[in-house]
Amino acid sequence: GSRTFEIDGFPRNSDNLRGWDEAMADVADVGGVLFYDCSLDTMRARILKRGETSGRIDDNEQAAVKRFKTYEDATRPIVDHYASLQKLLTV
Repeated sequence: GSRTFEIDGFPRNSDNLRGWDEAMADVADVGGVLFYDCSLDTMRARILKRGETSGRIDDNEQAAVKRFKTYEDATRPIVDHYASLQKLLTV
């Protein structure tokens, strides 16, 4: 029978998507993509709050802004791709 599984945080960029499509086209069908929509302000606040206890040196405002820029440049086009295929579920 068929199996259903979740892949978290992938693909993150166009290279990941190409690799997935090449390797998995005959193996798996992407039934949908779950997208957690989050503003820069919300992400920044969550990262700074986590930084209070995480011990991670990259849980700071500068890193939050950099992560969001990386998301906009590299990941957002992947989100848009799955939206164009009507496979995006936004939360």
